Amino acid sequence: MTDFRNELAAVIDRDIEELVDSARFSDQLCLDSLGMMGLTAWLQGKGVSAALFREPPATVGDVLALVAEPRKPTVTVRINGDVIGPAHLAPPPEQHPLAPTLSNRELRLTPVEPEDLRFLYSMSIHPETAFRWRYRGAPPPADRFAADLWHQVLVQFVVRLPDGEPIGHVVAYGADMGQRYAYAGAVFRSDFTGSGLGAQAFTMFVRYLFHTFPMRKLYVEVPGFNWEQISSGEDRHFETEGVMRDHEFYAGRYWDRYLCAIYPRHVGLDSST
Repeated sequence: MTDFRNELAAVIDRDIEELVDSARFSDQLCLDSLGMMGLTAWLQGKGVSAALFREPPATVGDVLALVAEPRKPTVTVRINGDVIGPAHLAPPPEQHPLAPTLSNRELRLTPVEPEDLRFLYSMSIHPETAFRWRYRGAPPPADRFAADLWHQVLVQFVVRLPDGEPIGHVVAYGADMGQRYAYAGAVFRSDFTGSGLGAQAFTMFVRYLFHTFPMRKLYVEVPGFNWEQISSGEDRHFETEGVMRDHEFYAGRYWDRYLCAIYPRHVGLDSST
């Protein structure tokens, strides 16, 4: 267990003395969404299923219990080259090296279809997510929402779990192909806040954009009330290229707006082009 605790300290960049079993990731260790993404990736590397992260582990003790639990070996049977058994035991199909990645074992990015409008509109009006949407808590009528959905949009996807359940939305907009940049944004259901899956989906989307379009960089506009969710990634996952002081009003006060830039190198891609 000591080895796992040492690994965990390195993954979340905390002193091991802080990692007592009762320490909570959100309030005591102050892990934001990007920190939880790193924790999620580490757990998955230990064989922990992402299906557990609908309710993310809350404490250090919870995590250490997950990695210490023996994993049941999985068995697949092949008959004439076909895999017989549960679908999740089958190896993923080989992907063409030039094809963009839009899915992994935990998430899928799928095009927006007419039946998705109800889900997207529900997020724009839900109290826990409406203030993070571009309408800032004042969504338009459903018909105008549908008409606005593709305004200045380059590409957008619904984020789904492997069973097809929608959990979020990612979008690239305001593209200037002459100057080779665009803006990117995302919003996720409140019950997945802090799970790390939202950050994982957004990273997949960013890699897709750099793979598919000749972009030098992507801008992300972050209002101050969202800053704590991603601030740990500054200079590692993005660069802050501007701060507009007291730029927007919400919840009885003015907040700064951060203009962040993501370059290919921030998601492990070659930025020489």
